[in-house]
Amino acid sequence: MRHFEYFSQEEVQRVHEASLKVLEETGLDFGYEPAVAVLREAGCRVEGKRVFFPPKLVEEMIAKAPAEFTLYGRNPDKNVVIGGDNIAYIPCYGSPIVTDLDRGRRESIFEDYKNFVKLSYASKVLDITGGMMAEPGDLPNDRRNAEMMYASMKYSDKPFMGGATNGAAAKETIEMASLVFGGEQELAKKPRFISILCSLTPLSYDESMLGAIMEYARAGMPQLISSLSIAGATAPVTMEGTLVVQNAEILAGIVLTQIIRPGTPVVYSGSSSNAAMRYGTLSIGSPENAVNVAATAQMARFYSLPCRGGGTLTDSKSPDAQAGLESMMSHLMATVAGVNFVLHSAGILEGYLVSSYEKFIIDDEICGMCKRIKKGEQITAENLAIDVIDQVGPGGEYLTNAHTFRNFRQSFYQPEMESRENYDTWKKNGSLTYDQVANRKWKEILEKYVEPSLPEESEKALQDYIADKYGR
Repeated sequence: MRHFEYFSQEEVQRVHEASLKVLEETGLDFGYEPAVAVLREAGCRVEGKRVFFPPKLVEEMIAKAPAEFTLYGRNPDKNVVIGGDNIAYIPCYGSPIVTDLDRGRRESIFEDYKNFVKLSYASKVLDITGGMMAEPGDLPNDRRNAEMMYASMKYSDKPFMGGATNGAAAKETIEMASLVFGGEQELAKKPRFISILCSLTPLSYDESMLGAIMEYARAGMPQLISSLSIAGATAPVTMEGTLVVQNAEILAGIVLTQIIRPGTPVVYSGSSSNAAMRYGTLSIGSPENAVNVAATAQMARFYSLPCRGGGTLTDSKSPDAQAGLESMMSHLMATVAGVNFVLHSAGILEGYLVSSYEKFIIDDEICGMCKRIKKGEQITAENLAIDVIDQVGPGGEYLTNAHTFRNFRQSFYQPEMESRENYDTWKKNGSLTYDQVANRKWKEILEKYVEPSLPEESEKALQDYIADKYGR
């Protein structure tokens, strides 16, 4: 499928040149001396914590990152290729609050996190188990990462997202995954997880993120180097100016990874949007967000890097019509623009603040629809069906034709929840709204969930690791 492109190649080149100018003349603040030391040694000019990047160094380091890499599932059938014309959908991330129709809006707990791991595992269209899909507020802060990593490996056999709060969480994630997947050297050959590390916009990185970036880079672990610049707040009000800030931040982070370990897999990760000027808040359900998604995909292709952007994003407070229209806008743009890694593909409400059980299921359907569109079409004799058209002729019908029976299953996406029956049948079946159907569906999935087999020695090793570090 051809990619939708928002800017011309000449315009993309101008964004690149503007970003190099910012990197060289304005620079970025790096609030972590070990990172500053690495960059100074590589040839960057340093003034205090301000780092200035020579254009030649930026371009040389970006060229060292791979255009494509594979994340390996515990089940090899779940391996995921990141890059090229591939697309991967990953659920919600970072929400401290959850909601469902039965219990309402509340602080998330570890049970919610485990539920979202199971829902992600059961999904036919979500490719990677999410990271902090629901922050387990009932666990001690220092123990949370270990328990989430254990749950991600125990309750799902898909690739997963690693800890990203600081260098210690990164090291812990590497150590725990090594217990299951054969040690750190084997993990570097066949990475099982990817982590998201973010700039502190505008034009800076803090100690926590830099510590994690460096820890993962030393181990050769894949990373999403991410910027969430807010037009009109932490970046210029124009989407072009915001793109320059985003681009400079991402390139600076990628340069650091490649200096530390050339060839470290990275994803060019843009999630910038605009401020809702009336309220002074971030808006992720805006058309400007979709514009940035398309632009981010183009910038990543310019650098021959895998790309992250989009998701089923909304500012709505419930899984309503606003949530549906905003989510499909962002997600479809990511799909047609050529994004490879779509974080927040299921469950997000309230601008990243809330994970919704019902919206998770509704968004799963959106993902299925978008993957059908992404699949594209093939101009073949069977698909053109000239002989069938001639056979049926004017005034005929195709419903009972053998060609229809041969092809309808692969030609049409089969929704699991959409109401396509007539009104009388819908009324007879309870007149359920879409969110009510989703409420029934997530409960059914969790009730029927069957845990994938984790080798007993691996499970014991993980349990002992957590017990030795944090107690039973």
